[in-house]
Amino acid sequence: MSIAPQGMTRGPLNGIRIIDLTWKAVGPWSARMLTPYGAEVIHVEPPHEPDDHRWDARRGQGITMTDHQVAHTEPGAVPSIPYYTAPYYSQIHNGKHAVSINTRHPEGKRLFEELVKVSDGLTENFSARVLDNWGLGWERLHELNERLVYLSTSGFGHAGELSHYRTYGPIVQAESGLTFVSGLPGREPAGWGYSHMDICGGWIGGLGFLLALLQAKQTGQGTYVDYAVTEGAMSLLGTYFLDFQANGRPTRRKGFPPGNHSEWPAVAPHNTYRTAGIDRQGQDWWVFIACETQEQWEALVTEMGKPELLSDPRFVTMKDRVANQDVLDEIISTWTAPRRRFDIMTRLQDVGVIAAVVETAEDRVEYDPQLRHRELYPLIQHPEVGEFAYEAFPPKLSRTPPDNSLRGPAVHEHDDYVFGQILGLSERERSDLRAEGVI
Repeated sequence: MSIAPQGMTRGPLNGIRIIDLTWKAVGPWSARMLTPYGAEVIHVEPPHEPDDHRWDARRGQGITMTDHQVAHTEPGAVPSIPYYTAPYYSQIHNGKHAVSINTRHPEGKRLFEELVKVSDGLTENFSARVLDNWGLGWERLHELNERLVYLSTSGFGHAGELSHYRTYGPIVQAESGLTFVSGLPGREPAGWGYSHMDICGGWIGGLGFLLALLQAKQTGQGTYVDYAVTEGAMSLLGTYFLDFQANGRPTRRKGFPPGNHSEWPAVAPHNTYRTAGIDRQGQDWWVFIACETQEQWEALVTEMGKPELLSDPRFVTMKDRVANQDVLDEIISTWTAPRRRFDIMTRLQDVGVIAAVVETAEDRVEYDPQLRHRELYPLIQHPEVGEFAYEAFPPKLSRTPPDNSLRGPAVHEHDDYVFGQILGLSERERSDLRAEGVI
């Protein structure tokens, strides 16, 4: 295999080539999780309509266009090439190669089919029947390359009454039951944030992709992976199923856990407590504290300088503390309120008490010493974005560590590599295809 412009990571997936037709977030993550470990992922975009995360992320975050883009953009239109590679795009397409192919053009479809023949996998998250309408459904793909693994990610899968529905993260969360169980006791469902299942769902799909690639390597036969993100989301509801099976309790908003308290196992204290200070947005700072054993409770009381609580009949046993945890929370809050959150965590952890700062995004990226030691947010250089921190993929393999120095590709960046070195087109042929709008 030729060396691509970004270089090839010598990881456990080295030699695996993936065609990536994904967009938005849930689809891109399935292939994005493979690049740090050596997979060559080729992200395919239409020539005149690059991935909308390049544009939406810049517009939503107020990132300024280059002078070239402004000069070549009609009012209200998407900027012409060169196209800005926004930080979020670089995050979810980190390490990939970017090419442009017009698959609706006969020659573009032929080029795409040639790429299928020399690849190991293909992934997309279009609505149902999109690839079938292109004449590139599973039967045709398997005919072109019997080793190919095809991962199709959708909200409800490609069979059943709802298979034609269009979905995104909040819909998946609502349909799966995640939204129903979120929120405070006695309140309306609170939701899980805009992109919770876009990211978590993408990782689940990526696991299925890896399993199918392993099977293809062992058998020489490719597989069609029909992945419904709604079904993936239901794997996060295991405690609610267990509660019903073991205790006969139906799913309820206050159930597991009720607020920040722990219902099973029933332990107290178990809550978040306000500390001294506020962040730049004026939000309070908090620390989480829990005592699962008598030893931890005694250590907490000693550290708080309140030995009288040990003989207080409201808190003598765990059962007593659970029954009176609201009063106990007030006592602990009085102790934490004037103290700094990291000091509290350090002091309690040193004596064996479960404690952690409730970190903000700024804390995690800028100040958390553990995450800095683990290099979870390395700095990378991008020719358009400049230097910025991005989220590395967490698993660390001792013999083949992930390559966290990669970046997201600029639009068209790897056309010459893919069409020239992989597919063998001459410079003249590539120039003619560009003039025709094929690539």
